[in-house]
Amino acid sequence: MKIKRNASCPCGSGKKFKNCCINDPKHSPTQLNNGIARKYMSEFALHTWSSQVTIVYPKLLETVDVSKSAYHIYMINKIKRLTYVEDSIKVLDTHVEVQVKHGTTSDIKIETIKIPLHEKIVGYEFESDKILLLKDGYGGGLKLDVLWLYSSFSPKSLECEIVYIGQSYGKMGDRDALKRLKSHETLQKVMADILYDDINYEIAITLWEFTPRLLQSIDGRSGYQVTENEDIQHMQKVLSAPPLIIDNQIINITEAALINYFKPKYNDKFKNNFPDVTHKGYTFYYDYDYNAITVELDPSCVNIEIHSKHTEYSQYSPVEYLLNSEEKRKSMFIL
Repeated sequence: MKIKRNASCPCGSGKKFKNCCINDPKHSPTQLNNGIARKYMSEFALHTWSSQVTIVYPKLLETVDVSKSAYHIYMINKIKRLTYVEDSIKVLDTHVEVQVKHGTTSDIKIETIKIPLHEKIVGYEFESDKILLLKDGYGGGLKLDVLWLYSSFSPKSLECEIVYIGQSYGKMGDRDALKRLKSHETLQKVMADILYDDINYEIAITLWEFTPRLLQSIDGRSGYQVTENEDIQHMQKVLSAPPLIIDNQIINITEAALINYFKPKYNDKFKNNFPDVTHKGYTFYYDYDYNAITVELDPSCVNIEIHSKHTEYSQYSPVEYLLNSEEKRKSMFIL
């Protein structure tokens, strides 16, 4: 009996057949080489990874330094409301301790955070329940908003629910996320909805800069569908293309992949139709017959864990999409 690729594996592992025993010799009459041969011996994928990440409150967006980073993907995140606990500062020999409250009216948690002590800081006071002022004795000092302090010094990761993903690259990279968010109707709606629904939560913005890479997989062990000459021509075409640098095609396909993966509440486009050869925003990768696209996020660098109502995320499992149906095109990542 023929076992379908997406059927449960007959070994009882609970996995799909294609992800388990499909290459077991005893199933060779059923499926061979994962049911389909590679199209090319040399297959290619676009890989984008988050090379810079920042988390900030919407009202503090103007404080973000964009001189060294180009943030063209942004996420609107729902987080537990963070506030400083009044009069909670303790100055010790090696550090300063301050308490941060999670939530406002229900399921409140208090966390003590340690800040390394700096010899030039001589005084401390709360400017508000969101701002801690560290005085330097010369009329100046540092203002630490509670979100920045938490992401910098808390030993625990902050849970961030992704409710919207957007980009603002523009046709020639002439816009960044900060400019786009200054007049963002969806952001205003989300903030109003969150405040109305539950005052124990608030909004934080994560800004992501991506760097592209070209992934190549060469495997001729089991043959491939095209001729050797066609395979060489395909490899030469891909490798002769301009070097991968951030442009609107890369930003478009990265945004679309993330939206389809997380399916955030306030997004509409791409949630159920990615990848799609008819999408003009990333036709380059179909024209050059790429095998796949992968997107890698590193939320740990700002001490957060990201998820949506639809999807959890692990930074050890990048977002991965084949640009063609797996029934038509074997994934380059399957050995």
